[in-house]
Amino acid sequence: RHGARADPGNGLQVGEDVEILPQVLHGRIRGLQTHKQMEDFAVPGSRTAINISGVSTDQIQRGDVVTHVGDYSSTRRLDVRFRLLPGASRPLKHNIEVKLFIGSAEVLARVRTLGIDQLSPGEDGWLQLETRDPVVVARGDHYILRRPSPGETIGGGVVVDPNPKGRHKRFASGLIERLESLAEGTPADILEQSLATLGAAPIREATIQSNLEQKDAQNAFEELIRRDALVILEEEKGELSAQSDILVSSSRYWEQLTAETLHEVDNYHISHPLRRGMPKEELKSRLDVSPRLFSSLIRILTKGDRLREVGPLISSPDHEIKFSPQQEQAVQLMGDRFGSSPYSPLLSRILRLNLVKMFMKRWLNWISWFRYQLKWSSGGRTTTGWLER
Repeated sequence: RHGARADPGNGLQVGEDVEILPQVLHGRIRGLQTHKQMEDFAVPGSRTAINISGVSTDQIQRGDVVTHVGDYSSTRRLDVRFRLLPGASRPLKHNIEVKLFIGSAEVLARVRTLGIDQLSPGEDGWLQLETRDPVVVARGDHYILRRPSPGETIGGGVVVDPNPKGRHKRFASGLIERLESLAEGTPADILEQSLATLGAAPIREATIQSNLEQKDAQNAFEELIRRDALVILEEEKGELSAQSDILVSSSRYWEQLTAETLHEVDNYHISHPLRRGMPKEELKSRLDVSPRLFSSLIRILTKGDRLREVGPLISSPDHEIKFSPQQEQAVQLMGDRFGSSPYSPLLSRILRLNLVKMFMKRWLNWISWFRYQLKWSSGGRTTTGWLER
């Protein structure tokens, strides 16, 4: 009566906790009625009256959605396939304001044309709609667009991605191909594209992003594992399912992240050859990933001998502290002086050179290696004694 619609997923049952979106109101089902008959369970697709405790009818607005807790989320941005009616009075241009009708909701939205500047009457294209107020939609929902003034129905289409990661660059490479894959792909393709959008995420979050039914999501997840298109980033605890909280990513994203990580570490060694490794926090900041993903990344790469972890530092497995030719010459000169007269006043003159800056700045990182380099005196005793002093 108040314009709310029920989630068509798995039905509703008396006693269940539900939420009303996009307002995020919580309540419990006290009663269900279908065709004037009281029911304990309402099947998907049936016209049903719902008695919900904990929520006032004054709080419910037209367009609200009653759903199981956590199954859906509201959005202000959605990617859609659109057809402009042949009889439309004028082309559809980028950035115009329209009225969006979807489900029982009616909201104002801003049109962003993707891959094109405008659509002519009778043409199909891709749009990203940005709504003024949040709406609750699912992949495959149909919608209609109208011009607000003068009033005119201009066309409609199907929602392809109800929760895109962000505002698209309109002419970005690969954007249209990704949207077409979402529109025409198998459930496994859709789940893989959802993971590509998220980067890395718990399986449960990727399932929600894909808007697939639980059974389809589970089959898609298993298919991605068989195709080696999905990487499991955390130790498996219990049975894997579409509702698991285990962190996963698409194989393509994982390869890109791995390559970027190794590149950052190698560049750090080039810039700082006298340091034992790159601080973990600096690496995480450069990669711009979550602590959870970073922890899995370091664990997997060190376990596979692609990185080495030494306390708070990360390095390449084959990294060694090496002097430049100029620094080698300076070390050789110092070693010769130590060997002939370790306590000579000439030592102070040598140290006044750039050796002080060169050595002292990195002292804690490579003092043990420095000791090894100064073995020119008899048995290393004189040099070691000087260092201890």
